[in-house]
Amino acid sequence: MRTQLIVVTFLFSLINLVSFSQSKKEAKKLGIKSSTTVVTESVDGKEKTRTDMFQKFDKNGNVIELIEYNKDGSIKKKEAQTYNKNNDIIEELVFDDKGNLKKKITTEYNSNKDKTFETTYDANGKMLEKTQHGYNAKGDRSYEITMDDKGKMIKKSIYAYDKNGLKTEKKTTNEKGEVISIKKYSYEY
Repeated sequence: MRTQLIVVTFLFSLINLVSFSQSKKEAKKLGIKSSTTVVTESVDGKEKTRTDMFQKFDKNGNVIELIEYNKDGSIKKKEAQTYNKNNDIIEELVFDDKGNLKKKITTEYNSNKDKTFETTYDANGKMLEKTQHGYNAKGDRSYEITMDDKGKMIKKSIYAYDKNGLKTEKKTTNEKGEVISIKKYSYEY
């Protein structure tokens, strides 16, 4: 019974998250400022209600604050985002479970609205790493190079595509050129 309850709660939370993440248009159209997800569970025959998630939206329906809670009410995950005029995330703040800033991620885009750089800073503003994104002539991501705060390469990922423009492989190497991982993608037509 307890396993079924956990599965049902998980599925409900997943469906709620997926359905609301797809409703950016509705949040904008209806002027929704925030959304709170509350879960009621039956544990040992007693109903227990708790807040599961809180989302705050800007006027364009973008999530500008997200807080997920543990079952005991403590913060599981807290993030805040800032967007540019194209509704692309340009800054993301990640907080620890006490609400203190853990890291900041800034993102830059080119004139085609493609992500070009993603820079991660610690809570004190010290750069931790910077990832450069490159694209081929078709606009597909062709590489990612992640560097440390001194500009030394940490890892590099190269993407391959088939004749239809579908991603077929992502090969990641470390600073020495040694393969860390290879992801292969296949499609059934």
